[in-house]
Amino acid sequence: MTELNLSCPNVKGKSQVGYGFDAVRDVLTSTFKFFKKPLGLKLPPYFDFNQFNGIAEVLNDFPITYINVINSIGNGLVVDPETESVVIKPKGGFGGLGGDYVKPTALANVRALRQRLNPEISIIGTGGIKSGMDVFEHVLCGANLVQIGTAFGYEGTPIFERISKELKEIMDKKGYQSLDDFRGKLKTI
Repeated sequence: MTELNLSCPNVKGKSQVGYGFDAVRDVLTSTFKFFKKPLGLKLPPYFDFNQFNGIAEVLNDFPITYINVINSIGNGLVVDPETESVVIKPKGGFGGLGGDYVKPTALANVRALRQRLNPEISIIGTGGIKSGMDVFEHVLCGANLVQIGTAFGYEGTPIFERISKELKEIMDKKGYQSLDDFRGKLKTI
């Protein structure tokens, strides 16, 4: 399985391809002329319903295996007041933000894209996952899988056992036997 990153916010002097829907279509058209294996896409965070609609319209025209949403939110700036300097190194301190900061945006992208994409396209929810409850929320919004980045960097491999245990406890409490019992079943008012 191969993942094509259309969304790295840390490349100096380059825009994120994932925000240009015509460019995404061109990349995928060219790619699928020769690439015949399962392909996933890492996408940037989208912030507007027109963006959700636009990217879904493009992706639904191709045999995409999965999407991974979201990549970090670009051009954040973190300052260390002790050293009076930037924390993020590329691009003069401007770089991608992840972790707790991005979870609401990640959940919105999982939910909005699950509602718009062909059901054959799986979704990997990425952003702000550090507990079993975070995994539960991503699956409730429609994620098939999750990816853990920032929290893994702090905790290492023990995070997987801890989160699995926490998720099982949540599912037991709610009477769920499998992830499919609640996947994509977020209630709205």
